[in-house]
Amino acid sequence: MRFSFDSSPLVLLSYRSSPWNSRPSRRLTLSLAAATALLLPAAAHADTVTLKNGDHITGAVSQLAGGKLTIHTDYADDLNIDFSKVTAVKIDKPVVLSIETKTGKNISIKKVEITAIDRTSDGFTVTSTSGTENMPAASVTTVRSAGAQQAYEASLRPGLLHAWTGGANVSFAIARGNSDTTTLGTGVNLVRPTRTDKTSIYFNEIYTHDGILDSTTADHISAGLRYDYNLGPKMFLFSTADFATDQLQELDLRSVVGGGLGWHAITGDKQQLDLLAGLVWTHEHYGWVPPVAPSIIPTPPQTNSFAALDFGEQYTRKVGAHSAFTEQAYIFPNLADTSEFRTTANAGFTTRIKSFLNWQTSVSDVYVTNPPTGTKGNDFLLTTGLGFNFTRK
Repeated sequence: MRFSFDSSPLVLLSYRSSPWNSRPSRRLTLSLAAATALLLPAAAHADTVTLKNGDHITGAVSQLAGGKLTIHTDYADDLNIDFSKVTAVKIDKPVVLSIETKTGKNISIKKVEITAIDRTSDGFTVTSTSGTENMPAASVTTVRSAGAQQAYEASLRPGLLHAWTGGANVSFAIARGNSDTTTLGTGVNLVRPTRTDKTSIYFNEIYTHDGILDSTTADHISAGLRYDYNLGPKMFLFSTADFATDQLQELDLRSVVGGGLGWHAITGDKQQLDLLAGLVWTHEHYGWVPPVAPSIIPTPPQTNSFAALDFGEQYTRKVGAHSAFTEQAYIFPNLADTSEFRTTANAGFTTRIKSFLNWQTSVSDVYVTNPPTGTKGNDFLLTTGLGFNFTRK
């Protein structure tokens, strides 16, 4: 006696009356067959992209942006397809079609959950959860997953404590025995870029003490912030505030505040170059400077306050997939006496080791033309060591 039936186009089950077909065996066979019947159709579900030449690509559509349709495949990872070559997209799990309308600096977003896009002679026909709708080509330019769309909208109006990226490094060294030294170095660099502005914060410190001679051989702290506000794709306004102390130069405190106009000379994913020009106000106070032989007279304290020009540039470049180089340089000529000026130059190279760990090298140089008598006008710092990546979305 023989019975047969189809549970799906791909699965055929048979039953034969024989000693082998015991009840437990039949139960196991039917269970496996049922599981297979359920799994095979699920595995067959996938998004499909149809090209103008008739080719079909299956996978998972992740986004449409910049004229490129991205589809993730198991056989070739992510494929970026020129959307102008696409005639139809069939999507298994709905994605979000984002239609933006700009009014000045305000953006309103219309979101449509879609499952298909079909090209027509004058635009597209879009299938959503509520039906089909004809749309002009200008409206079908951006598609994201629901999670990516939510993250994008959050990036348009991030809270003050969100959208920060950067890193921090700490180095510490001690020597005891024939030597007695302690060295501490710290550095923090944080950036918060948004669609309309950018905030940068930095802090650097190096301290070295010799216990045998009971003297400090390095004690320098610098910190500051800069705020940029975009006037357009290329131009921006900036304001800046910088502070520094240097015990060996007898600099109690230098405060520099100002602002000006900047230009995004190079913008791109791999490198950026900003040029800046403006005005700053400098106020600095130097303490008593010990006498330098053969003189026995110390240099008295002095306070300087003056306006200065501010010319500078800032450059960033990605090196490979896990490294980045940053560099910035500024010159501040004293408007009352242009023969007096101050320059600052900073550079850094960071290589990511883990998602939270990096190796960071920083170089800093500060030069003043008129330091107090008995002190040097140039300070050069180099620090290197492990650092920590910081990201707050």
